[in-house]
Amino acid sequence: MKHNMLTMMIIGVPTAFIFAAGSALSATPTQTYRLERVPVVEQVPCKAYKKVVETQYVEEQITTYETIWETEKRERRYTVARQVPETSFSEKRYTVQKPVDEIEYRDTSYNVTRTVPETSEKEERYLVSRQVMETQERQVVENRRVPIQETTVQDRVYTVNRPVTNYVEQVVDRGQYVNQVNPLPGQSYNRLAWQRANYIDPVTGESKWRIPGFYWTTMQGPVRHEVNRVYQPNYVSETVPVTSTVQEQRVEQVPVTRTTFQDEQVVRTEPVQVPRMIQEEVVRKVPVTTYKQIVERVEQQTPVTVRRMVTEEKVEQIPVTTYKTVLEEKVEPYEVKVAKVVPVTRTVRKPITITKWEPYTYTMERQRMEVRRIPVETVPTQTNSIAKPAADPADVIPTLPPVVETE
Repeated sequence: MKHNMLTMMIIGVPTAFIFAAGSALSATPTQTYRLERVPVVEQVPCKAYKKVVETQYVEEQITTYETIWETEKRERRYTVARQVPETSFSEKRYTVQKPVDEIEYRDTSYNVTRTVPETSEKEERYLVSRQVMETQERQVVENRRVPIQETTVQDRVYTVNRPVTNYVEQVVDRGQYVNQVNPLPGQSYNRLAWQRANYIDPVTGESKWRIPGFYWTTMQGPVRHEVNRVYQPNYVSETVPVTSTVQEQRVEQVPVTRTTFQDEQVVRTEPVQVPRMIQEEVVRKVPVTTYKQIVERVEQQTPVTVRRMVTEEKVEQIPVTTYKTVLEEKVEPYEVKVAKVVPVTRTVRKPITITKWEPYTYTMERQRMEVRRIPVETVPTQTNSIAKPAADPADVIPTLPPVVETE
């Protein structure tokens, strides 16, 4: 009897109150978990050794023989014929026409005509039109459109996107960088080394003889090792949540306002400005200018240059040069180069290679497995006849966080 009365009371209450009553009457749910192994990548520091090659130089004394060129001074004697000039003067007489300028004055007077203005006044009469504004009234008829609004309710259908989460397996690259050692050839260099009398020609392959001693020889350095970082892939399968949307259609009541127009006629009186023209007589004085010609005499004397030729005799001294041959003895110094062989001692630095190991630290990625506790869907125990409605899968929130256990 009590159960039926409670059911009748719940019929008229809102949905949120029904969910609250259902959760209060239901028993405590039983939570279960499942264990799952998950790979975890962590950074681990590592220590290693690398080979370092150092070069040291040792000084050695080497004696070689070099050719030195010395300069000696010597004299060379020879006879030279030289020309000696002798200068004498002779007179030369000739007649020259010399121009002489004289200035004369000529009368170049002229007449100048000048215009002289004379100003007088006279009366002038003319008619002028002037505009006068008059105000008049007139009736104006206007047609107006008066808006009338009407409101109606219409159904509007719209689409809503609802999120849905699915789990998809995908392959992910969890690779890492590893060290790769590459050998490199040593550097070649030239040095003085003792060579025997017999040697093999590298071009022809024949055995030949030469003077034993120090010769420049190409040497090869030790092999070096270079460490490079190389990427090594590691593909792992993972489960990734993917959220997509599902479209739903909903209906909504929307008020719609419609506006209509109604014609009305309005009569009003308004003032109007009308222009009118009036004739007026105007008298004004106008200046009149007349011009009169006046002749004036200008006196002017112009200088004129007159040139005449005058005969003049001139005497000019002309130099005459004669040459005489004279013999002279000359001494010319010159230099001669003489070759001498001299021993030269040099200090040569001999390279010595020393190899040693040096420690260095790098970081390496290491993968390990962790065991995690993941909650399973809760199965409630029904203790009352009031059933709780099923919730949306997107709104389910786990009651306890997952526990991570390290292996």
